[in-house]
Amino acid sequence: MIKDISLIRSELEGFIEVELPYEFEKGSQIKYITKKNEEESFYKGGKFNYFGNDCIFIETNSRKWSVPTCKRNKDGSIAYQSRFFIKSEEEAKCDKVNHELNQIIEYQQSIIEKLSEKNKKLEIINVSLTQDKRDYEELLQQNRFNFKELSIESRKKDNIITKYESVIQKLTNSHSVFTG
Repeated sequence: MIKDISLIRSELEGFIEVELPYEFEKGSQIKYITKKNEEESFYKGGKFNYFGNDCIFIETNSRKWSVPTCKRNKDGSIAYQSRFFIKSEEEAKCDKVNHELNQIIEYQQSIIEKLSEKNKKLEIINVSLTQDKRDYEELLQQNRFNFKELSIESRKKDNIITKYESVIQKLTNSHSVFTG
């Protein structure tokens, strides 16, 4: 219960007073001023649950209670009427939009986290493939060098074989001249 006017004003920012009978939405935030022990006080309230007989049932996460809508005289006439305040429609719309935007942000954040994780995995694969490519290029270069050396060696041996063939040819021709 609050009695300080400046605190009450700050608590009621974004709230408007409604007159009963009023059709509250289930779960809508209600703040109120009522008499308790012949003293009028402000209460932060809670969320609307349902109507009772000359009372409204309100709840928070931990408890439920009733707030009298009015106090009656013995003859049934209204002696005191409690005052009720709800969030203005603009405030309620803003809260709903904020909630929706927060849900969108959470969803987008989860997508970003998944993509970041996937990106890390792809980076690791990319580094691995790049290293493999370098290794294969080095092996290819080594094989080219070895092939070139073998080609040069093969040409030299081909030249030597050609010389030996010509020497053998000459020897064969000169041997046939001597035997003939």
